[in-house]
Amino acid sequence: MTTELPERDVEFLSAGRIVSAVRGRVVRGRTDGQPAGVSIDTRTLPAGSLFFALVGERFDGHDFVAQALEKGAWGAVVSEAEASRWASAPGVVIAVPDTLAALQDLAAAHRARFDIPVVGVTGTNGKTTTKEMLAAILGRTRSVLKNPGNLNNHIGVPLTLLGLQSAHRAAVIEMGMSGAGEIRRLCEIARPTVGMITNVGPAHLKKLATVEEVARAKGELLEMLPPDGIAVLNGDDPAIMGMRSWVRGRSLIYSMRGVGDVVTRGVRVNGGGHRFQIVRSDGSEEVALGMPGRHNVQNALAAAAAATVLGVRLADIRAALDAFQPVAMRGEVVRLSGRRVINDSYNANPRSMTAALEMLAEVGGDGRKVAVLGDMLELGEYAREAHLEVGAAAARMRIDFLVTVGDLARHIAEGAVVTGMPEERVRAVSSVEDVVAILKTVSGPGDTILVKGSRGMQMERVLAFVDERGPDRRRGQGNRRMMNDETKD
Repeated sequence: MTTELPERDVEFLSAGRIVSAVRGRVVRGRTDGQPAGVSIDTRTLPAGSLFFALVGERFDGHDFVAQALEKGAWGAVVSEAEASRWASAPGVVIAVPDTLAALQDLAAAHRARFDIPVVGVTGTNGKTTTKEMLAAILGRTRSVLKNPGNLNNHIGVPLTLLGLQSAHRAAVIEMGMSGAGEIRRLCEIARPTVGMITNVGPAHLKKLATVEEVARAKGELLEMLPPDGIAVLNGDDPAIMGMRSWVRGRSLIYSMRGVGDVVTRGVRVNGGGHRFQIVRSDGSEEVALGMPGRHNVQNALAAAAAATVLGVRLADIRAALDAFQPVAMRGEVVRLSGRRVINDSYNANPRSMTAALEMLAEVGGDGRKVAVLGDMLELGEYAREAHLEVGAAAARMRIDFLVTVGDLARHIAEGAVVTGMPEERVRAVSSVEDVVAILKTVSGPGDTILVKGSRGMQMERVLAFVDERGPDRRRGQGNRRMMNDETKD
């Protein structure tokens, strides 16, 4: 990923300022100039950029420093341990103890220059959709910075913040995590003035043993808000309301149950989406959201609540939500070979899987409803129980046919049969490729197919098989490995 830094921020971008911010030393080159941007990927690196040689489990950016400099990079930030390799290299070479920490420190220093509202968004489910909805709402009246896609981790967040420009009037920063302390570090970099936790549920249970530990880790966002910061809290989630005392500043509560500062009323299915009222103290507006699933109504409400904190008119909230289009692989509805496919394949955990099944169940039409569900990963000792519970939910919702993919997902099939779903309407297979023959026999034009599973399952591949025109129509693939290998919930 490459971030082009704003031309007018010349003072901050001087080499001397960069060296100071990253706490580095100049190994090679003059420091009287400035880079045109920051990059971690030589494939997209423009001439004049500062290349950071990041190191991960499956890559080492130091292997690409020479290539970056040959392509015209202004300079490179390298590890002290590797500094001697570049003593005679062209361009500026800055040595630091840790290149990732240096990238984060540079982003923090750049962020500190801007006196604008920064909304931090985290939660077990709904982060990316809520972030996109809020950015769309704010974007009607001001210039907004947001994470591209779901680049919400220790690399994506700093790269996003390095894109702040003088024209920006707000930033919406999604924050993911897989363990304790990670949200705290992202907050140190982003310095959010508004914090929102969409919900808390079972996820990351390999690192965090209980849902209470997940809540604690997500709650770091609230603890890191300044005294004049504002917390936007989901009043329907007991775990989140239990964190209210952690907030030093003001709180705003949103709820689909009618008790809060911003609430919904009259939620009803409307074709492939929902109609509902958003109500607050200054009035109400009826929203026509073109997305299936009650959980997306809650995402929209969360975005509306955060926008309320920033003074957005209800009419602008309604207009933005009316026009909102789903994010790829997150409740995205596509038509393939006469079938309606709900592509919710980006990731999965027990709560989001159940919400997706509810979304499938409420979809109208005369065709069959088929769920293709893959493994839910990172659930630790809770894995078997969680998959059984999802299967039971599928049976209760009277899904017409269930196909599970993967060893863990076999327990979804087991749970469905135990709860009363006829065995002839359930299939458990080992791979996405095995799904093809089954779908050809159990689904046809007019049917609705839900596709969902954890990121590691790459369930979006099912769409290529459903689409008779071939795999070139697959969406949402090919993102940069360095960041997306570690994109977090």
